[in-house]
Amino acid sequence: MALPLTSSTRLADHRGAYVQLRCGVCGHRRDVYVDALARIIGWDVPLASRLEHFRCSGCGARRVEIRFGYERKPRGWVTNP
Repeated sequence: MALPLTSSTRLADHRGAYVQLRCGVCGHRRDVYVDALARIIGWDVPLASRLEHFRCSGCGARRVEIRFGYERKPRGWVTNP
């Protein structure tokens, strides 16, 4: 389940989650852990103020949508070992 970005959203409010970045032009999607993104932009910076700095790695457009996700299976998840 992904939650949309609000104007006061900070990464510190979403520890343990992941960030879903989706291009509004080509639809390319990338999931990034909050910890990795916080090392780049900081924990207490409002994401809405940094939105214009994100760029799609597929087409280079700057129309990126941000959502937060919480229910995610870890890598290598085996349903019935």
